[in-house]
Amino acid sequence: MQATRAEFLAPTAVRPVTADDVSGVDPDAELIDRWQAGDMAAFEALVTRHERRVFRLLYRMLGTREEAEDASQDAFLSLFRHGHRFRREARFSTFVYRVAANAALNRRRTLGRARARSEQFKLRQDAGDDLPSSPRNPRDSAEGHEVQEQVQAALLSLPEDLRVAIVLYDIEGQAYRDIAETLDIPEGTVKSRIHRARNALRTELAPYVGSDAPGDES
Repeated sequence: MQATRAEFLAPTAVRPVTADDVSGVDPDAELIDRWQAGDMAAFEALVTRHERRVFRLLYRMLGTREEAEDASQDAFLSLFRHGHRFRREARFSTFVYRVAANAALNRRRTLGRARARSEQFKLRQDAGDDLPSSPRNPRDSAEGHEVQEQVQAALLSLPEDLRVAIVLYDIEGQAYRDIAETLDIPEGTVKSRIHRARNALRTELAPYVGSDAPGDES
């Protein structure tokens, strides 16, 4: 079974570019104003707006639904406690990704090495809309499931710095600039990490990925 480029990292639908994206207006600005003025309903609205993409990132970073859910709670708790630090140098969504990425890294550090290795193989396809649609027939479904397990295992085998870069770029559809802001690293470092991650994944997934898998265009 070989995966197409579209199937390679099971990317979810990327949010389309809007007028706000072009104008530089942060679509969360009004809610942020209300939240920082003490309106907790505004914070709840921000959580609702961003919780799915935060969970998606954490699931890919950590490999299990349970760990992703726990880390997601940690991320939003941290956001609630430290949101006053958000000074709007970047979009709020970028700030949220930064908080989530830190939550994932912190969560990984709390896991013992043996547990982390074993969890690489306890992969589940129960994340609902966060995983691809089911193929048309049982055989394709089984093969697609196998590919997704291999992809997730390969992602988890990457060093953390490479994993978060490629997840943000190839799965979340973030631009190099946004990833650089999220991770607080130069844009050139982002490109280098994505390049290295793709090379590592290509080697790991050679039996499963066709010739149209992601290349080194970064």
